Amino acid sequence: MSSEPKPLHPISIVFQTVAIAKHTILPLALVAWNGAQTSWLGFVGAYGFLAITIAVFTVVGFIRYWFYRYQLADGELIVTSGVFFRSKRNVPVARIQNVDLVQNLFHRVLGVAEVRVETASGTEPEAILKVLSLRDVELLREQIETARRKVASGFAGQASMGAESTSDSATLTNADSEANVVPVSASTTLLEIPLKWLVQAGLASNRGFVMVGIVIGLLSQQMGNGDQFARRIARTLRSSSDRELTTLPSNWWESWLVWMGALVLVLGLIRLLGIAWYVLRFHGYRLELRDENLQLSCGLLTRVSATVPRRRIQWISIHRTPLQRWMKLASIRIETAGGAGKQNEDAATTVTRRWFVPIIPESRLDELVEQLRPGLDWSEASLPWQSLDQRARKRMRRKSMLRAEGISIITGVLAHLTLDHPFAWTLGGLVALVLLPLNVWMAGRWHQHFGFAELPSGEGVVIREGFWNRKVSCTFYDRIQSVSCSESPFDRRWNMQTLRIDTAAAGPADHTYRLPMLSGPVASELFDRLASKTSRIEMVWD
Repeated sequence: MSSEPKPLHPISIVFQTVAIAKHTILPLALVAWNGAQTSWLGFVGAYGFLAITIAVFTVVGFIRYWFYRYQLADGELIVTSGVFFRSKRNVPVARIQNVDLVQNLFHRVLGVAEVRVETASGTEPEAILKVLSLRDVELLREQIETARRKVASGFAGQASMGAESTSDSATLTNADSEANVVPVSASTTLLEIPLKWLVQAGLASNRGFVMVGIVIGLLSQQMGNGDQFARRIARTLRSSSDRELTTLPSNWWESWLVWMGALVLVLGLIRLLGIAWYVLRFHGYRLELRDENLQLSCGLLTRVSATVPRRRIQWISIHRTPLQRWMKLASIRIETAGGAGKQNEDAATTVTRRWFVPIIPESRLDELVEQLRPGLDWSEASLPWQSLDQRARKRMRRKSMLRAEGISIITGVLAHLTLDHPFAWTLGGLVALVLLPLNVWMAGRWHQHFGFAELPSGEGVVIREGFWNRKVSCTFYDRIQSVSCSESPFDRRWNMQTLRIDTAAAGPADHTYRLPMLSGPVASELFDRLASKTSRIEMVWD
């Protein structure tokens, strides 16, 4: 199946112009405004130069649009671009994993979308089409799916022709012709997130602090450098406290009530900002299963529509913060083969990997996890968890005590150098008095919640760790790239080893598959078992 080379949507000229000018147009506008303040001639020259610059950017955007073409031919997606330096990229449709859509508010108003085509290799999309109409997007998806089915049926036909006799050739030809007819794919809705869940997610998260940091950064940029901004805030607080002392009664508890009320108000505002972030990012969240692909769409202003083939999932990670555990909620992240790493994430990558399921009640968690891999039998509570032995707990306590003592000594030294007071060393002792029991308690809690298990079905291994923010991650034997066992000098002293498991994932799940401080016999036995199971499985690269 082949098609004629097609251009992008004509409105892409505008988006191309904006993409070129967005980093330079604001400085140029400021320069033009400053020049216009001098004289009438400066006004004409400054804004004339700005108009010429915008016109040049528009011409460049038009040229990019005119020479950008895409087509499907001979089982490949062919994308050509460039004027002086011509570029031609051929992407086999059999390797295409995702055809993702990103729509900001202007895209949605104009009925267009930015399309990202990804394969299992590389850290960036193989092709980015800015922009196509929604009708062309659906047509492109259908053509890619049709071409993929034809390639798959062709491979199956060749294998069957080599295995069967010539008397069955007519039957094979008939089967191949029937395979070219693309059936209508039925979709099953796995999850829809209502507004109530997003509100709960915002209350249970610390995203509001991030947004407050962004706002403070913007204000500091508008009001001068960071030192000036900090001094202005200090002067405002001092003046407000002085006014408070003159207007409020002399009772100290009334003043404390006012400050506590202000603190509660600020914390409430931060939680409201967290809710706003979740609503903007995940409003209308819908997860569907179509054939063997997971299709996800969400977003209030910027709408993301992405596809994740189930066969690409390398790792499933369940995260729970303290407030999420109290509300009986969780979130799910996944890692897939290839794709973008943290430093190269775009909107579609961030949603489909780092925030695959941003919030879900515990009552529906096991059922949804089982849908992420065919035949997966998942019940976290009934897994045969194995914990570290008591020597690991003793070692963790010693490390935590040494850490607390080091911090207390450094605090005492700094206090002695800065305060120059005979009681300065007492501050270090007070820090040690607080940190020693706290670190010992944290070590015990970490040891209590750390565990690992193999799935009862014998298809993967699970690791659990964290006592504050808890993570449970699962990978599968047919996705394991390597299993390694190492030991440090301290490990050898305790007769311990560290086991590491690597997959082809890109890393957005924010969880390292590492089993530290295993006793020597346990580490050796687990290493041999995982290595033997991994080597017996034929690795299938998609």
